[in-house]
Amino acid sequence: MDCSATDHTDEQITNEDFSGRDLSGQSFSNCVFRDCNFTDCNLSYSTFEDCTLISCNFSNSKFANTRLRTVAFQQCKLLGLRFDNCDQLLFEISLEGCKINNCNFSRLKMKGFQIVNCEITECDFKETDLTGASFAGSLFRSTLFHKADLRKASFLQAHGYALDPSANKIKGAKFSVPDVLSLLDYFEIEIK
Repeated sequence: MDCSATDHTDEQITNEDFSGRDLSGQSFSNCVFRDCNFTDCNLSYSTFEDCTLISCNFSNSKFANTRLRTVAFQQCKLLGLRFDNCDQLLFEISLEGCKINNCNFSRLKMKGFQIVNCEITECDFKETDLTGASFAGSLFRSTLFHKADLRKASFLQAHGYALDPSANKIKGAKFSVPDVLSLLDYFEIEIK
């Protein structure tokens, strides 16, 4: 990829190492990234529109005012990302089969969000609108949902989530047995 150009359209980018590079202000439209390394990459003020990112590493990448519109992350590593710093206008991503660790999704509008078959560790969803989202098949570890709107969200076949029903909106959400019993943990009751 020619990094001196600022606009990239319909490109297939494979095995590129962007680690530690400054790609701020770049525009990517209808691009596919495969097996690329974005560790410590500055993607601030960049735009990704209708892009697919496959098996890429986004450890500690910077997303200040980054625009993510219809972006699919597949089998990617996402570590330490502040999605809450992204441009929230038309913010639309999907995550499938990703390892997501220590990422912040707080205060984002993510209605219909798809985060399927992912490992989600130590992430924050504070005051996040996740109405109708799907977390199907995902595994949660130490992830915080607080004042999140989870109405009609699907946690079917998801495991390890910890949701306080009194601190989140969960009307119409779907859960699987036996994991749904974890919702009772917050009531400090004994189940035999």
